[in-house]
Amino acid sequence: MKLILLKTNLVDALGSVERAVNESSSLPILKHALVKTVGGKILLVGTNLELAIEYSLPGKVIEGGEIAVPFSLFNSLIKNLMAERVAIEEKDRKITITTDNYEAVLQGQDAAEFPIIPSIQKQTPPLLFPTELFRGALQNVIVAAQYSDIRPEISGVYFKCSGRMITLAATDGFRLAEEKINLPPTASSQDTAAIIPLKTASEALKMFKGSEEITVCIEPNQILLSSPNEKIISRLIDGSFPEYHAVIPHHPPHEVTVNRAEFINAVRLASPFSGRANDVIVRLGENKKVLEVYSVDSALGESLYKIPVKGKGERFSIIFNWKYLLDGLKVFSGNEVTLGVTSSDRAVLLQNPKEPNLLYVVMPIKG
Repeated sequence: MKLILLKTNLVDALGSVERAVNESSSLPILKHALVKTVGGKILLVGTNLELAIEYSLPGKVIEGGEIAVPFSLFNSLIKNLMAERVAIEEKDRKITITTDNYEAVLQGQDAAEFPIIPSIQKQTPPLLFPTELFRGALQNVIVAAQYSDIRPEISGVYFKCSGRMITLAATDGFRLAEEKINLPPTASSQDTAAIIPLKTASEALKMFKGSEEITVCIEPNQILLSSPNEKIISRLIDGSFPEYHAVIPHHPPHEVTVNRAEFINAVRLASPFSGRANDVIVRLGENKKVLEVYSVDSALGESLYKIPVKGKGERFSIIFNWKYLLDGLKVFSGNEVTLGVTSSDRAVLLQNPKEPNLLYVVMPIKG
C-alpha cells in the first residue's frame, strides 16, 4: 500500500475515528485503526466492538492495500508533523511515514486480525435528514438520558418512525424529553423503532456538524448513521423503551408562562442555597402574578427570585431538583416557557408555544 495525503485531512479523520478506538482494551488489536483502500478511496476505521466509525478521506492511492496501525502512536506522529504533504507506505506490516524532512517506521498488524465491521444491508428505506435538524432534536432529548446497568432500555435515545413522523425521546426515570420531526411528503419510510445507545448518540453529535444531510438506516440489531465522509455503525440496545406517554400531563389545570432567560437566571441564583438534595421551590405567589423561585440552606442563607407570569389556575408550590429543571429550560430556544402543573407531586410539563414538537417533563421532589 502506498498513499499520499494532506496532513489536515488525515488529522480530521483521526479525530473522528479516535472516538471508537479503545486504548484501555485487553484486546491489543482494538488499540489499532484500520487503514485501507477501496476502489480508489482511502478509509480509516476504528471500533470498540460496540460501535465502529469509518472516515473516508481524500488522497492519492498509488498502490492499494490495508493495514492495522497502532492508533495512539500514529495519531501523535501525524499531529506533530510540520509538513502538509504526507506519504504513507506499507510493506511487510511495517508502515513508513515520510515528509520532506522526516521519516518514521511503525510496526503494524495484519488487517485480517482487525474485527469485521458489520455491514448494513439496507433492507429498510434509509431516512435522510438535514444535519442541523437531526442534531438539534438529538441534542434536545439526550439531556434526559442516563446510563443504567439496572435498566439498559433507558440507557439511550428512543428513535421511532411512524409514517412521516420521527420521534426521538429519552428518560432517566426522573425527567423525560421528546421531540418530533416531520418528514417531507416526498420522503419514503417504514415504521420502525429502536433504542440508540447513549454513547453512539453522543458520538453522533460530536461527529456530524458540517455535512448537509445525515442518513439513518435501522436494522433489527444495528444502526447506520452516515454523512458523505463519515459513518457510525452501532449495535442497538435490546429491550422495549418504557411506555412514557401516560406520564406526560395532558391539559394540566394550572399553566403559567414566564420569560425563559429570567427563569434560567432565577434557578442558577437559587442553586448555591439548594443543599445536598439540589432542591429549589417553585411557587405561584399570592396574587398569582409572579412565579417565585426559592431556596434555603440553614448554614448559607436563602434566595428568592420573583418573575412576572401570565396564566391560569390556582396557586401551587413544587420542589424540584434544580439541575433537572435547568436542563429542561435550556433545551428550548424561544423567549418564553410554559409550566403545566397538575399537582405538587405529579410530573410537570415544560413547553414553548412556538416549539410545538418539543416537550420536557420533570418529576418533583416529594417533600
